[in-house]
Amino acid sequence: MLRRAFSTAPAPKPRGWRKHLDRFRDRPASHITAFAVLHEITAIAPLAAAYYALDYYQPRTIFPDRVLEEGNRYINKLREYVGWEKLDESSPVLAHLATSYAVVKAAAPLRIAASVALTPWTAKWCVVPVAKTIERLAPRWLRFPKPKNKP
Repeated sequence: MLRRAFSTAPAPKPRGWRKHLDRFRDRPASHITAFAVLHEITAIAPLAAAYYALDYYQPRTIFPDRVLEEGNRYINKLREYVGWEKLDESSPVLAHLATSYAVVKAAAPLRIAASVALTPWTAKWCVVPVAKTIERLAPRWLRFPKPKNKP
């Protein structure tokens, strides 16, 4: 163990997920930004996809008609207050929205796993180039000062 600690031989390159950990240490902001963007994309895209799939296939709802009508009445009051047109009392829009939201929330573990897996690639190929372009195009007074190297 001491031999390895005081050796002048180059350390072996990290393998597997450890290579991404080194990149994260170098650029934590780009990885956090990439994860946040991916997490939101994996929420919004399935929400829209689930809603339009339910709207297209029109499956039988699991909610009683009374619950749908009561929910639509409440939503219609809100829509009227905002200035939007009312929904039909038997409209399945509210049920489709609630079901889509539940599907996205149930898939949260898969979304988080996908976001974590794609974070290094997204940080390297999307976030860092965009940040460098913004830094290059930003006026001088807007730029952050570069850190000074310690001797």
